[in-house]
Amino acid sequence: MGYTLAKMIEYPSSREIIRIDGSYGEGGGQILRTALALSMITGQPVEFFNLRVKRPNPGLQPQHLTAIHAAATISDARVEGAMLGSTELRFEPNEVTGGEFLFDIEDVSGQGSAGAVMLVAQTVLLPLALKGQSAKITILGGTHVGWSPGTDYIEYVYLPALRHFGVQARVETLEGGFYPRGGGRAVVYVEPAQLPLTPIDWRERGKLKTIRLVFTLANLPENILRRGDQAAETLVGLIGLRPEFVHRVLPSRGFGLSVTLTAEAEQGYAGFIRLGRRGVAIEQVVEEAWDEFTKWAKTRAAVDYFLADQLILPALFASGPSAWTTHRATSHLRTLLWLVPQFVRTGVELTQQTDGNSLVRIIPGEDAISLIANGKASDIYEDAESPAF
Repeated sequence: MGYTLAKMIEYPSSREIIRIDGSYGEGGGQILRTALALSMITGQPVEFFNLRVKRPNPGLQPQHLTAIHAAATISDARVEGAMLGSTELRFEPNEVTGGEFLFDIEDVSGQGSAGAVMLVAQTVLLPLALKGQSAKITILGGTHVGWSPGTDYIEYVYLPALRHFGVQARVETLEGGFYPRGGGRAVVYVEPAQLPLTPIDWRERGKLKTIRLVFTLANLPENILRRGDQAAETLVGLIGLRPEFVHRVLPSRGFGLSVTLTAEAEQGYAGFIRLGRRGVAIEQVVEEAWDEFTKWAKTRAAVDYFLADQLILPALFASGPSAWTTHRATSHLRTLLWLVPQFVRTGVELTQQTDGNSLVRIIPGEDAISLIANGKASDIYEDAESPAF
C-alpha cells in the first residue's frame, strides 16, 4: 500500500514560543536536537514537554544536556529545565556567534561516557554555518558508538553531502571513544555558508563512484587491518569495483574497532557502520557492513536512511526545491517532516514510489533567507506544487 505525506503549515508569529511534544513519533533525542537547531536559525523560542518519556531511561541524558549546553553557549540562550532526567525544557536563543568551543559529555555525566559527540556537533553545525559564523568545536565523549553515526560516517558521508548544499565543514578524530568507556576527542571546523544554499536533486542515484572502507582501531593488534582489507577486497570485487581504504589507529582509554563502509554515487551517499565485538572476527564485521550496503545498493535509492533525514534542514534554506530517494522511510524521517514546518512555513512531502523507495521533497520559502538574517517570521510563496520536478 503506497503512502503520501504532505504538509504546508503556517509559520508562527515572531518570537511566539513554539511548543513541541517530545513524545511524538520516534520520541527520542532527535526531536530535541533538530528543534534546538531550528530555534537558533529562526530565532524562535521553543518549549518541550514529554521529552523521551517512552525510552527506558526517560528524560534528558548526558549527551542531550551537552547538546543543550552547546546550543545555549553559541546562541547566548536563556534555558530552563536542563537537568538530568528532565522531560521539559524551555530554550530562548539570542544571536548565534562563532569562536572556539569545548564541550565535554563527561562533565555532565560525572563519569566516563560514550555519549555520541557527533550528535552534539550536529546540533550546532548548521546554525553556525547559516548564521555566517566560523567555529572550532572540540567535543569529548563517544566517537564510535553503536546507536548513532560515528566520526568516520560524518567525515565521509554527512559532510560531503552538506557540501553539495554549499555548507563547508570538516572533522578530525584525535582520540577514539568507544562504548562503553568513551573518552574520545573530535574537533569540528565550521565555515560560514553562502546563502541561499544550493538545492539538490538526488531522485536517481546514478553509478557508484567510490566504495571506501574506514577502519578505526584502538589498542588492538594492527594486523587486524590487513585482514579487514582482504575481506573487503573479496566482497567489493563481486560487483567489479576496487575499494579504497582508510586506516586509523587512535589513542584511547579502551579497546575498540569500527568498520565504516561508505559509498559515493553520481548523485548520493551512503554509509554503513559495524563495531567490533569480543570474539567476533573482523572478517565477519566487514561482512555485516557489506550486507547492509548490498541491501541499499539493490534498491537504487540515492541515500541511506540516516542521511535521508539529515538532508532536511539544509534543504529548508536552499534557493529552490530539493528531492532525494531513500530505501527506508524511518520514524526519524517522518518525525522530522512533522517537526520542521512548525518553525518554517514550507512544503514537505514523503511519497512511496512503485519501486519501494521513498521520495522526500522539500519546498522552501522564497523568503527563508531573510528569516535567517532577521531571526523572525517571513512569508513564502503559496503554491507548493509550482516547482517543477
